[in-house]
Amino acid sequence: MLDISFAELCIVLLVAIIFVSPKNFPSLFKSMARLYKKSKNSLLDIKEEIEREEKFQELKKIENEFKILKNHAKKNIKKI
Repeated sequence: MLDISFAELCIVLLVAIIFVSPKNFPSLFKSMARLYKKSKNSLLDIKEEIEREEKFQELKKIENEFKILKNHAKKNIKKI
């Protein structure tokens, strides 16, 4: 999902060490983990919603096809 190289990760860690004191790392990592979990859950929810919408559209299409077939069958029955 995220394409981060080892060199980029080292730079980010170096900047974090410079701007955040080491005693604050645990709370920083906890906050980052919570943020990651929330964003991952949100993306999964969005993906599920899109899949549900696609299935709904497919069912609507099938329903319309059945209506067309039903009307066609009624016309054929009236001819007989």
